[in-house]
Amino acid sequence: MSLPITDQSIKERCARLAQLIADNLAARQTPDGNFKLPEFYAKAFAINLWTRIDPAKYAKNIRRAWTALTSEAQGKRYHREFIEYALLSTPGMNEEKLRQVLCTAPKQSPDVANWQVLGLINRQMRCGTAGTRAINFAHDMLIRARYWRSPLFLDRPNCFSSQYHAFCAALFSDSNAPSQWRLGKMATKLLAELSGTHGYSNLLGRGAGQSFGVVCTLFALQKHGYTQQAEAILFRLEDAFLQAGEMPLNLLAPNPLPDEPGPANPETPGWYSYNRHDDYLAFAGYWLCRTAELPDTKRDNPATPQACDNKRLLVVSTPFYQTQMACRGREVFDFSPAPVVMSGQAESAQILLPPTGGEQDHQSLYDAASVPLPAIGNTEFSRIFRMRKLSQNQAQIDFKLGGANGIRTITCNPSEITIQDRWKHPEDQKADLFRILIDGRIKLVQTSANTISASDLGVTFSADAELKLEPNGSFSAAGPANRITAPASVNATLKILWENADA
Repeated sequence: MSLPITDQSIKERCARLAQLIADNLAARQTPDGNFKLPEFYAKAFAINLWTRIDPAKYAKNIRRAWTALTSEAQGKRYHREFIEYALLSTPGMNEEKLRQVLCTAPKQSPDVANWQVLGLINRQMRCGTAGTRAINFAHDMLIRARYWRSPLFLDRPNCFSSQYHAFCAALFSDSNAPSQWRLGKMATKLLAELSGTHGYSNLLGRGAGQSFGVVCTLFALQKHGYTQQAEAILFRLEDAFLQAGEMPLNLLAPNPLPDEPGPANPETPGWYSYNRHDDYLAFAGYWLCRTAELPDTKRDNPATPQACDNKRLLVVSTPFYQTQMACRGREVFDFSPAPVVMSGQAESAQILLPPTGGEQDHQSLYDAASVPLPAIGNTEFSRIFRMRKLSQNQAQIDFKLGGANGIRTITCNPSEITIQDRWKHPEDQKADLFRILIDGRIKLVQTSANTISASDLGVTFSADAELKLEPNGSFSAAGPANRITAPASVNATLKILWENADA
């Protein structure tokens, strides 16, 4: 019989992880107070974490980091809002110390929800004049009008990211303003649904799988009483830490940090050009520490939240799998060209179809060949021009390829997912359909021309066209991926079947 999940056990485990991260940061700090790798805000969050855990033990680290922070150049990419939030939240911090760091620091305030919410929270924590309260009220209303589409925060207008939704939910859930706290509670209901029993909480949009969004989700869930979902996420955090020997930036690919991490390095999937390991490490430690400090919460939330009826997301949960799709966006990393699928439940659940795509500002692992949409050879790739949720279990993607229109329809039934591709070129040219990515850690065996089996998961891929299995041909946010293609086709239907459905 397993031990019951309690607030105390979750808090003790969070405190233990926070302590391990604090020690890791101390070991990674250089004599001048910086860290071994470039970072934006790691020093500020490390000061906060060390102060919360044991200011005497980490006194030398805190002094070094403070010296480095006060002498740091403050250019266009200076993360003023993040640094300000970390310092304002540090026990014992006063206005004089803040001015030493921030008196000349520029504000960024880009048009993304998490930066805007962070700026609002900072202003609320620092100032209480009537004029400032009026500014805060107007800013709050702007955030709600531009980024809030109940029950979710948009990452950017009309674009969703579960990572940055989670950050906004955590910030508002931690707010002393009752209206913001209620908004955070509503946003946390969606986090509970996305996390399910499997604990993979951060799979859609920018930053899929990264620790940044996972620890924010854990805090918000624990704050609002979703104990089962919080424990499932905490298990994934602990498991990734155990596999990597440290807290990895990307929990879906928990590998030890290579010598040259970055989006162009195959050893670091799930990284984008702006990611910094020490930033995310200190940030994770802070939110784990905050979760450990939460008071016990009344448990009045259902184990399984109601399904999301927002048109921007398709989320289907069955006893055999959960699938998630983001149905609107602007860039390849906003949409879900293929469903993200977790096979199984609870701790034994495994990612089957991983999140794909990534930002393309700089060289990365995610090129057009890694987008799971039809293509003509290795030269022409589909372009999404519309995606929409048709019902609670069905979505449709309209794409263009080789000057012709195509349609992909995804239907999620209790024990199977169907993906149908239809494309017709004016000259009857054929394309490679599906190009669906399967997590590279799953053993796949082609049992017939039309069938591929993942027997360890009890899953079969079956089509009405010939299938081709291409091992290790692409990358997903979870690392190397296998690809299933229906070559030289114009219409084909692929069924993902859970074999034990009738057992």
